[in-house]
Amino acid sequence: MTKPTLSHRLTAKLMNFERKLAGLTRKTARLDGLDMVYYDNGNTAKPTLVLVHGYTADKTLWHRPAKLLAKDYHIIIPDMAGHGETPYDPSADYSIPSQVEWLAKLLKHLNIDNAHLVGSSMGGFIAASFAIAHPEMTQSITLLDPAGIHSPEPSDIGRVFEDEGRNMFLAETRAEFHAFFDLVMAKPPYAPQFIKNTIADNHIARRTAYAHIFNDFFDSDFLEDKLGDIKAPTLLVWGKKDQILHVSAVPIWEAGIADCQTVIWDDLGHVPSMEDTKRTVGVVKGFVVGV
Repeated sequence: MTKPTLSHRLTAKLMNFERKLAGLTRKTARLDGLDMVYYDNGNTAKPTLVLVHGYTADKTLWHRPAKLLAKDYHIIIPDMAGHGETPYDPSADYSIPSQVEWLAKLLKHLNIDNAHLVGSSMGGFIAASFAIAHPEMTQSITLLDPAGIHSPEPSDIGRVFEDEGRNMFLAETRAEFHAFFDLVMAKPPYAPQFIKNTIADNHIARRTAYAHIFNDFFDSDFLEDKLGDIKAPTLLVWGKKDQILHVSAVPIWEAGIADCQTVIWDDLGHVPSMEDTKRTVGVVKGFVVGV
């Protein structure tokens, strides 16, 4: 195993500092065949809010939103199978149905009967699919620029894939990763270059795992024909400048889900929870309170 560099150690310390500021404790749930690592803020007297990250992301995506949500919610933030600290297994199934069942097993392990789910990108696909598979466990879903629908118009990253056959998620060099990352957010929060490089190095090191997960993810049935099965109150949030998943998918989600509220922000991209954390938390709290 390669010895961590000073940049990697500093990045880890900063991430751990943010976790503590948010009042989150790192835990491991020993499920049937998977040790799932997750955060828990221990505020069990409050309604449960489960925050689900996207493809190639991990639980640290939610540090800042969790800090603003901590007072009012019992927060659970898993590293989904194959991501973050939850182990990757080359023989495992990383399809959306499989990810949904791992999430259900985690909630049952924690004796959580129902929860509000917030999912970003692939996490939105998981949250929507969870609401279909486990309606009795789903109080509401908030979908932040979710995957799961084929958009009428391709995104910028989708055009690269269609025209060149190149998956920009699977960067092989720092330069390729930074080119990809520049597409992810319209208003990225400030981060020193050493943190960006550390994120790039960690991402590149997991390239083989991410390729496997990508194939299983996109082999999953998408949701166009299943949206009517979502009975939970739904909040759909989209950044109009999203270059990963095109905003033209919004009318499909709206037409398919009976109880759906929509917020579109003209100035944000694919990850509103990081680009404007306060604004995103505000609409999530306003929606969940009204459910």
